[in-house]
Amino acid sequence: GAGLGDHIDRKEGQEHTFQNADPARRQLNQSFAVTDHCSKPLHTAISDRIAEGYTGTTAIRKDAVRALSLVFTGTHEDMKAIEADPEKLQGWLKANYQFVTQEFGKENVVRLALHLDEKTPHLHAVVVPLVEGKLTAKKLLGNRKDMSERQDRYAKAMEPFGLSRGVRGSKAVHNSEGWYLGQQQQAQKAVLSDLPKLTALDRINPARYEEKVQERFKFVSREKTDTAIELKRRTDQVRHAQASQHKAEQEAARHREATQSIAAQLLQAGKAGITLDSSYALLKAPAAIREAANTLFQEEVRKLADTHLKQGAEAYYRGIYQLEDSSKATREDYERHQKHDSEETRNHIAGEITRIFNQEIQQRWGVELSPEASLYKELRKKAADLVRELAKTILQELRKALGLEEPRQQRKSRGLGR
Repeated sequence: GAGLGDHIDRKEGQEHTFQNADPARRQLNQSFAVTDHCSKPLHTAISDRIAEGYTGTTAIRKDAVRALSLVFTGTHEDMKAIEADPEKLQGWLKANYQFVTQEFGKENVVRLALHLDEKTPHLHAVVVPLVEGKLTAKKLLGNRKDMSERQDRYAKAMEPFGLSRGVRGSKAVHNSEGWYLGQQQQAQKAVLSDLPKLTALDRINPARYEEKVQERFKFVSREKTDTAIELKRRTDQVRHAQASQHKAEQEAARHREATQSIAAQLLQAGKAGITLDSSYALLKAPAAIREAANTLFQEEVRKLADTHLKQGAEAYYRGIYQLEDSSKATREDYERHQKHDSEETRNHIAGEITRIFNQEIQQRWGVELSPEASLYKELRKKAADLVRELAKTILQELRKALGLEEPRQQRKSRGLGR
């Protein structure tokens, strides 16, 4: 935490941790006292927060994640535009403050600092992953779905500032701050390994001379790495934008073709004998029209099923057993119901109810569902569930009408007879 703390806090004497920062702009940086820990050296703040909030009974593992380093920013152009508007910048800072404290717990924040002295404005946050007294980064961050939903929430919070979410579910690699620093170190080592060794004549002031040469190469390599990363990010953005545009153009072309086709057929309808009804839209129209019509058709069928299927099921079921009014049922009615009510009979009734409902669909829209269609199977299952519930309801009505005691086993299953 010391190196990271030196970088975030711009610690005097540790300038090598923030060599890309412009000293002339350092006074523009801001630090926020989210908790009392924020005023302490970072490594002390982390240790104190753990001591304060950890309630586990076992010692903390040496390799446990003690803190999470987060960086909040956007594209260089977007962030410079936000910086240029003081009111917008304050709004952005407030939104980020609320996001960090709500997502990770205000009490866990040990550092929150705005840096305006580097190329792109950004906000550093360091949080201790304490959850219910346990040190667990895994539980705080969650799984892939949790992290994706957190990105959605952050994108929603950033919308007022013109910042948008990355491509959801893309294969792009989102590299961490640690990866970025690692790339810098690797580039530095590659350059430094080629430095010429000083000869005896050059050793008037060898340590100082070599230090200057090394610092110069470090700066050059870091700039090179920054440029490469920025180029990759922009290349990815362009590629994703081109893919989205290509998909949109394909969709637009398909809908244009469908619109032109339907317009032509409308003009020729009388001459060609075409009947422009729901059957035509669902079965014979151009592909884009059929797709849209089928989506609407399925929605309408489900709405109809919610009201008519239950009514039709009850009427058919009571008609089969001659039980239009259960309150006037006789012992003969009860015995007939008991004799014929079985899983096989219920399946048969569900099948008939679905078939009758399919006829109503045909009358309304001019098309009939195939028994193999997924929507037909969905309706068949719904009918079976309705018949199962009807059988139980009507049996209870018959017993009540005849004053028959419910079997002991069934009373127990419903919490009675104790």
